[in-house]
Amino acid sequence: MFRYTPMLMLLVLSVASAQTTNLRSLQEIVKVSEYYDCVKENSECKSCPGSCMELVNNNTECMLKNCYSWNPDLGKCEESGPAFVPAIVLQSIPVTGLFGSGFGNMGRWDIFGVYMAIVFGPLTIAILTCCLVMCGFAAQNEDRADCCKCCCSCFGCLWAVAIIVAWIWGIVVIANKSVLGPEETWYGTTVRCALTEN
Repeated sequence: MFRYTPMLMLLVLSVASAQTTNLRSLQEIVKVSEYYDCVKENSECKSCPGSCMELVNNNTECMLKNCYSWNPDLGKCEESGPAFVPAIVLQSIPVTGLFGSGFGNMGRWDIFGVYMAIVFGPLTIAILTCCLVMCGFAAQNEDRADCCKCCCSCFGCLWAVAIIVAWIWGIVVIANKSVLGPEETWYGTTVRCALTEN
């Protein structure tokens, strides 16, 4: 009874804190809703200061097109998606790429979670399988240790192949820029921006 008490207390506290406050969502939503002044000629709006903007509100203001930002210091438009170089570098390094850190860097926590499930999920299954085999699910005439070794070898091989395939897939989709960044809200519309060279 006493050895389960700390675990039960942690469970109760975590449920209580999760219901009262949302500590951090896995997906941060970026909201863009800023309007810019247009370029006027004879007190009428003729154009916007940048090519990444378009006239709105009866041609009185300019708003950014999806996945662009305005740099007022340089007076030019810039793409605003996740950075390409850190994502591909982190995904290409074997130690960090096996965990899907390239996707975590670009804010795609859903894909990062899949990588974590691929890496750590089978570990739990392997431990449970070995326990079941050693505890008597093998027939009495079989050598339980040999059966456990065989199961672990087969499972370990499949697990390694799954990790390597996911790692290589991550490098390919980031290098081809075929994966988009996290959801962002642009003037009330939800969009996903492509990777940028910035």
